Amino acid sequence: MTLRLAFSGIHRQPLASLASVFFIAASITLLTLTSLLSCQLYGSIDSLMDQAQVPDILQMHAGSVDEQGIKDFADRCPQITGWQISSFLNLNNPAVRLKDQSLAGSTQDNGLVIQPEHFDFLLDLSGSRPEVQPGEVYVPVAYRSLYDLETGDIMTIGSDSLIIAGFIRDAQMNAMMCSSKRFLVHPQTLERLQDAGVQETLIEFMLADGASPSQFRRTYEDAGLPASGPFIDRSLIRMMNVLSDGTVIFLLFLVSLAVLAISLLCIRYILFLQLEQDRQQTGMMKALGISRKAVRQIYLVHYALLTVPGILAGLLAALILQRPLLKQLRELYGTAPDSSAVPLACLLAASVIALIVLISVRLSLHSLDRQSPLDALRNPQTFGRSGTRFMSAAVCAGCTFLVLVPLFLSHTLSSPGFVTSMGIGDAQLRLDLASAQTAGFVTERLEKDEQVKKWSLLTTYGQTVRLTDGTTLSLPVETGDLEAFPVTCDKGRLAEKENELALSVLAARELNLEPGDTLQLEDQPEPFVISGLYSDITNGGKTAKALHLETEPDPVWTVGYVSLKDMADPQSWMESMSGTGISVTSIREYVRQTYAQTLHQLNLAAQLAACTGLFITAVVMFLSIRLSIQQNRDTLSLKKALGFTTGQLKREWFLRQIPWCLSGAAAGLLLALGPGKWLCCLVLEQLGATGFSFDIPWFSALAVLFLIPAAALTATWCNLSVLRCITPCECFRGKESS
Repeated sequence: MTLRLAFSGIHRQPLASLASVFFIAASITLLTLTSLLSCQLYGSIDSLMDQAQVPDILQMHAGSVDEQGIKDFADRCPQITGWQISSFLNLNNPAVRLKDQSLAGSTQDNGLVIQPEHFDFLLDLSGSRPEVQPGEVYVPVAYRSLYDLETGDIMTIGSDSLIIAGFIRDAQMNAMMCSSKRFLVHPQTLERLQDAGVQETLIEFMLADGASPSQFRRTYEDAGLPASGPFIDRSLIRMMNVLSDGTVIFLLFLVSLAVLAISLLCIRYILFLQLEQDRQQTGMMKALGISRKAVRQIYLVHYALLTVPGILAGLLAALILQRPLLKQLRELYGTAPDSSAVPLACLLAASVIALIVLISVRLSLHSLDRQSPLDALRNPQTFGRSGTRFMSAAVCAGCTFLVLVPLFLSHTLSSPGFVTSMGIGDAQLRLDLASAQTAGFVTERLEKDEQVKKWSLLTTYGQTVRLTDGTTLSLPVETGDLEAFPVTCDKGRLAEKENELALSVLAARELNLEPGDTLQLEDQPEPFVISGLYSDITNGGKTAKALHLETEPDPVWTVGYVSLKDMADPQSWMESMSGTGISVTSIREYVRQTYAQTLHQLNLAAQLAACTGLFITAVVMFLSIRLSIQQNRDTLSLKKALGFTTGQLKREWFLRQIPWCLSGAAAGLLLALGPGKWLCCLVLEQLGATGFSFDIPWFSALAVLFLIPAAALTATWCNLSVLRCITPCECFRGKESS
C-alpha cells in the first residue's frame, strides 16, 4: 500500500517529482565528477611513475661528476638497489625556438638528454620508450598546448634545427611547477650540440623498501659526493604532479557542496508545498487511524523512488562532463589503469548524496508529527509567495557564491601580486642565472644601468636540519638583500640581523618552530634565531631566507629581481639582458608559466561553475514559480474574478521578486568574500601559502551580480505566462489543476 501511494504521489505531481529528480541528479553529478577526477589523477600519476620507474632520490649537480666515486659509494651502501648518472645539457633559452616561438621568456631550465639506461625513462604518448633518430627531438608534452606544437614542426637551437618527432611524458618533470624540462634526443645529436649549453648531471638512486630518504641524504652528504643542486625524493615529485590538478579538484568539490546545499533547500521547499497540497489527505489518514510513522513512510518511499532516476541521471552526466576536464590530465599523465576503485568511488558518492537527501526529507517531515487530524482538515493552506520569495533570495545567493569563488580564485592565482605567496617578492622582472660567474657580470651591469630602479640578486644554498627523531630535512636557504623585494610574513618579519633567519610556514610546521626559537643548520657554526614565518609554495614549500651564511657551500642557484624606471621599455631591456647563462622573464609571465596547467583547469572549472550557476538559477526559479502558482491557483482565480487582469498579476508577482533576487546576489557576494575565501585559504595553507587574499576582478564580479538575478527574473517572467490559463470561475468551482 505504501509503495502504491508513493507512486500515486509521483503520478499526481509530475512537476514536483521532476524537479526533485533534477536537484538530486545535479548534486550527484558534481560530487561523482570530483570522485572520478580524483581517482583518475592519482591513478594516472602513480601509473606513469611506475612505468617510468621514477628514482627514489635525485641529486642535481652543476657540472660533471666522478662516476667511479658514485659507483664505490653505491657498492658499499646497503640502502641502494640501483643507481645511474644522466647528463642534462642546460640550453641557453634565448637561443632556442619551438616552431616560430622563442623560449627567451621561458622560466624553465630546458635541457637535452638521452634516454636513461636503467630507470627514470621518458615515455611517448603510448607509454613506450621512443626510438629517437639523429636530427630528431621529442618535446615535453606540456609544451604541446603551451606552444601549439605538432609532430613535424621544427625546434631550432642556435643554427641547428631538429625535427619534432613526437612528445614525451616525463614522470619526474611533467608539471609546469617543476623548474626543469627534458628534451629527448639521440646520443649523436647531444654530442653535436655540446657547445649549445651548460653541462649538468642528474645523480639518481633507487632505494631498498623501507629506506628513509632523509637518512640516505645524510649518508650521501657524509660521503662528500657532489651536491651543488636540489636534492629531490620521490614523494616531492609526486606532490608536484598532484598540485597542478589537485587545486582544481578541490574547487570542484566546493562547487558540488554549494550545489548540494541549494538542492537540499529546493527539495525542502518542494516537500513543504506537497505537504500543503496533501494537508487534507494526510489529515484524513490520521483520522482513520493510520499512524504518523506510516504517513511519514509514504513520503520517504516517494523520495527514495525519486533518488533512483536521480542517481542514474547524475552518473550519466558525470561520465559526459568528465571528458573535457580529463583531457589535459590524460595528456600529461596518460590514462589511469582500470581499477575497481573508480566505480566504487562513484557509487559511494552517489549513495552519500541520496542518503543526505533522504535524511533531509526525514527531518523535514517532523512538521507532520506536530499536525493534528483536525488542524489538517480545518486549517487553510499557508505556504505561499513568501516561501517563493525566500527561495528566490536563497537560490540567487547560492548560485552567486558558486560562480564567484572559482572566478576569484582563478584571477588571484594568475595575478602578479600572488608571487608574494610563492616565496618571491613582487618585482617586475626575474633573472635566472646559470653560475656564480654569471652573477658577478650581472651585478656589475645592474649597478651601472640607468634604466634600473631597484634590483636584488639572491643566492640559494642547500642546507640540512636534523630533526628530533634523528632524520634530516633538506632546507634551501636563500641569501641576499631580502628587503629590496620583500615577501609578506604571516608572523614576525624577515631577517634583519646576521644571526636571524626567516622560515617558510611549511618548514616551521615540520620543525615545530615559532618566531623567537632557534634553529641549528648542520653546516653552520652558530644557531639562527627565527625572525618570522612567510608563505612559500616553491621547492616543496620548505625553505628559509637569511642575509648570508657564515659557511657558504657551492650555490644551488642564483636568481635576480629587477624593477625598471617608468621611462624604460621592459621588452627591449629583457632582450638586451638575455644571453648565455641568463634567462629573463616578467613576473607576470613567470606566474603564468608556473601555473599554466592549473590556471587552464581553473578557468575550465570557473566556466563550468558559471554555466551550472546560471542554469540552476533559471531552472529553480522556473520550477518554484510554477509550483507556487499551482499552490495559489484559487487565490489568483479569485483576484481575476474581482477584476484584476493577467498583466497586473504578472507585474505584481514579477516586481515582488526583484528585491529578493538582488539581495540574494549581494548575499552571495558576501558569502564568497567570507566563507569562500576561508575555504580557499584552508587548502592553500596546506601548500604553504598563508595570508591569502582574493584579487577581485570587480568588472567580472559586477557582471555576475547582474547575470544571476537576470537569469532568475527572466525565468520568472517567462513562467508567469501560465497566469493567463487561470479563469475567474475556478475559485467558485474549487477546481485545482494537477
